[in-house]
Amino acid sequence: MIQNPFPGLRPFEADEDHLFFGREREIDELLRRLRTARFLAVIGTSGSGKSSLIRSGLIPSLISGFMARAGTSWRVAMMRPGEDPFGHLASALSPSDILGSAEPELAGAQEVLLDATLRRSSRGLIEAVHLAHLAPDDNLLVVVDQFEELFRFRRSRQVEHSRDDAIAFVRVLLEASKQIELPIFVVLTMRSDFIGDCMEYPGLDAVRSAITGPVAVANGRIAPRLVLRLLNELCDDNDQLPILQHALMRSWDYWSAGHAAERPLDVADYEAIGTFTHALSYHAEEAYAEAGTPERQQLVARVFKALTDTYSDPRGVRRPTSVAELAGMCEANEADVVAVVDLFRRPGRSFLMPPAAIPLTPRSIVDISHESLMRCWERLIAWAEEERAAAAFYVRLSQARSRTGARAQVAEGQRAERGVGAAVR
Repeated sequence: MIQNPFPGLRPFEADEDHLFFGREREIDELLRRLRTARFLAVIGTSGSGKSSLIRSGLIPSLISGFMARAGTSWRVAMMRPGEDPFGHLASALSPSDILGSAEPELAGAQEVLLDATLRRSSRGLIEAVHLAHLAPDDNLLVVVDQFEELFRFRRSRQVEHSRDDAIAFVRVLLEASKQIELPIFVVLTMRSDFIGDCMEYPGLDAVRSAITGPVAVANGRIAPRLVLRLLNELCDDNDQLPILQHALMRSWDYWSAGHAAERPLDVADYEAIGTFTHALSYHAEEAYAEAGTPERQQLVARVFKALTDTYSDPRGVRRPTSVAELAGMCEANEADVVAVVDLFRRPGRSFLMPPAAIPLTPRSIVDISHESLMRCWERLIAWAEEERAAAAFYVRLSQARSRTGARAQVAEGQRAERGVGAAVR
């Protein structure tokens, strides 16, 4: 069977650069900007392929020496802010091939030490690199993916001093990128709708290459009429490239399963999987159906409700959560939660992260692979609406109780005053 060259919803990874097509102009522009500035923000609409552009475009180009003055020795730390930006940055920096110590006795404490160093001052990242004693030709690239998560963290009421931590985190990144004594580079990706701006949509020639290039690499063929239809439908969809990649992945699987190597991937294969409009929802429904029993399907609902936040932000925000926390929130044992998560991260699905090859432990962080799942899976949309309605009802109930309690206190005070007045008389 010909290996499927499309990743689906998840971003392309650094070792998949041979399958990453259509963004050559953007990669060249990123390299050009990084040569003159050590801080780079990649901003675009949801689904415009920001993470893939960094992982499978910029990083392989840097390692290949396309930024000649910097050389080819790059230590790459990738992280997302989540609910603990400093902690996650420390975790990303702690491996021995980044800034961590290779000494076994120090490995366990490395993350704690880095966290403390980063928080110490605005030069925290600079000091951490100093202490690591990197080789003279080594460069450090810090990639902060999904930077918009920092905005939600800053508004968090569950984390004490979240606003101060968010401001300090940004200062640490900016300070490291301003100095020139150490080769520290910072790249972040951010959804443009969080800053009221948007990236110019890539030209159709580049999108055409993103469709036809991977097919050619995998020694397959695709009908020109299918390419034209995909380009036409892509123009009207807000989620753009990840939805396209997922539809192509599903179409390829359907095509190859039919032993149709003698004919090109065609419109019939694309329509069989639900087209651009329904492919993602149909695919997720397959996983949901495999849960089997009503009890297990109820657990699926609870897990996805826990991982989805549409109350604080109607646009939808992913809520990464550990296996242990999911078990507590869903009132289920961890083995059952892992079984449900595994259904949705099986190879060829990648609805949930981490990838299927990584074993899950109680501390493993489970996350929805892309926001488009929240907008395209009809069942998840309904669950999210239920959660939003329940949360709104709870807020109204709490406010009503507060007002009732306040009125009761006032009435009690008035009765007390009347009692004191009577006693005086």
